[in-house]
Amino acid sequence: MTVTTPLRRRERQPQRVLLGVAAVLTAFAAGPGAAAKGELRPVKGAVVAGDFIAQDMQGKPVRFSELRRDKVVLLNFWATWCPPCRKEMPAMEQLYQAYKDRGLIVLAVSQDQAPLATVRGFAEELMLGFPVWHDRDGLVGRQYSVPGVPTSYLVGADGRIVYKVLGEYDWFSPEARAAVEQLLQAPEKQNDKR
Repeated sequence: MTVTTPLRRRERQPQRVLLGVAAVLTAFAAGPGAAAKGELRPVKGAVVAGDFIAQDMQGKPVRFSELRRDKVVLLNFWATWCPPCRKEMPAMEQLYQAYKDRGLIVLAVSQDQAPLATVRGFAEELMLGFPVWHDRDGLVGRQYSVPGVPTSYLVGADGRIVYKVLGEYDWFSPEARAAVEQLLQAPEKQNDKR
């Protein structure tokens, strides 16, 4: 009898290990990319959006500081394999179309390690009108301490990060549009004071 009990425990142990591994993999797969809907949260302090270089959809190097000059920017980090990223892109496109003539730039920076053609195909499939860049090595994502995808930052015309969202977000919601309106009007208010 004493021999069979340890054997039964050993027989169950591989199942427990497999269940443990499965739980870890499930938690990893359901990380920030599959997280609950994000919230628009103010960023405290004067956090300046750092400059960076990535690749545009033609494979050419592009610099963030040249794109964002005196513009309000929705800076989004995403990946083609991320369902919440795909889900929030149409609302980002709506926001871009509604505010691009008033000074809003939407910039989607892919964190894919996949080839540029994969990222380009994704952008074409969704008919995105805003700039899509590729950060294949994840250097920009690390620079911005991106915990997972999607992660987004709203950057004011002065270059400061004003809001952040971790997870999927409805970028055409009244809350999002009000935040963009506020940021687009901020330079006007500064000019009125002069």
